[in-house]
Amino acid sequence: MASIKFFIRNKTTSDQTSISLKVLWPIKNELIYSIGLKVAPRNWDIKNQQVRNKVEVSNIKDLINNKLIKIKSFVKEVITKLETEGQLTKENLKYELDVYFDKIIVEKKVETFYEYVDLLVENSKKRVAKVTWQTYKRTLELLKDFEKSENYKISFKSINIDFYFSFVEYLGDVQEMSSNTIGKQIKNIKMFMNSANEDGYTDFSGHKHKHFKVLREDSYQIYLNDDELSAMGKLEYEIDSVKDRVRDLFLLGAYTGQRISDWKKLSKENIVIYDGTSCFKLKQTKTNADVIIPIHPVIKKILAKREGNAPKFVNEQDINVELKKIAEEAKIKGNVTEKGNVPKYELVSSHTARRSFCTNAYKEGMDTLAIMQLSGHKTEKSFLTYIKIDNEEFATRIANHKFFNKE
Repeated sequence: MASIKFFIRNKTTSDQTSISLKVLWPIKNELIYSIGLKVAPRNWDIKNQQVRNKVEVSNIKDLINNKLIKIKSFVKEVITKLETEGQLTKENLKYELDVYFDKIIVEKKVETFYEYVDLLVENSKKRVAKVTWQTYKRTLELLKDFEKSENYKISFKSINIDFYFSFVEYLGDVQEMSSNTIGKQIKNIKMFMNSANEDGYTDFSGHKHKHFKVLREDSYQIYLNDDELSAMGKLEYEIDSVKDRVRDLFLLGAYTGQRISDWKKLSKENIVIYDGTSCFKLKQTKTNADVIIPIHPVIKKILAKREGNAPKFVNEQDINVELKKIAEEAKIKGNVTEKGNVPKYELVSSHTARRSFCTNAYKEGMDTLAIMQLSGHKTEKSFLTYIKIDNEEFATRIANHKFFNKE
């Protein structure tokens, strides 16, 4: 078993002197290594191999002693690893220590987006404030949550404008973040990608799209009204072709209010009858809440053409690509000035389905809490910022309320 000790060589000086590491292991192997820490001999506890508890070193005692503990723990781990591999030599142990103390810079192999950002965050700890690299780690956590929740595979290639709209939607809807907070995450992602481009790890540049913007005001997301949804439904495609499945999956979301993570559950296995009404009964993936959703006539037609079965699922990234084509073929007209005069059909995504359900149901007078129960919104505040309705539409909705019709 190896012996790991710390000592100072010059015990007679009154000046600070270097602390060294001494490692001994069987067959008379020995390594003495300077660890870059100093202390005056009078303040060194030889027996316990640490800085003494004295007033004159109270400002550095804990710092040095904690570093000594970490160094000793690292050496133990390295020795165990090298012994297991049959590679415990003086040269190999010194190499590991040189890497640990940044005397040798080792280029880590990077193949994926996450591996690159992990390395970027680690390196940033040496040159930026702690609060800054912690925001990088928070962005990374949100990306992984988004990937899992929305089934959207994150890679250098997939960081594009479709990702942007989906991620912004996710942060606003699910994470309930403000526009400024969302903007900080987008800013970090653009920095990750720019850095990866500059370092030569990827040539993909989807983050440079003109609409891949750092938000500084409330984001604007579209919805499709009943006429626009109907136009999509009337398009004729070969049954169970990709476009047919994508269109029908989208309509399932638009007439149930469910997130894409729950579209797979809108199948005949989850259909129940309540008082003669056919309903979907399912547990929402994101909220873990049980919901019962009456089946809309449009959905009945979608299920009927497949003998009661739901369309076979399609990868979300492919869904978002195809939806824009479908929306254009359905002649979804108009430009969205809030997005820089972008054609409306270019902004249609899987998230548009749920937003369309909530907005259309609200305009039809459905109770707000009832819509939230189905869609899974946690608060009325987040729901009201989620739906898209202007002042004129709001006035129309409440015009027939009994309050405005009293004599």
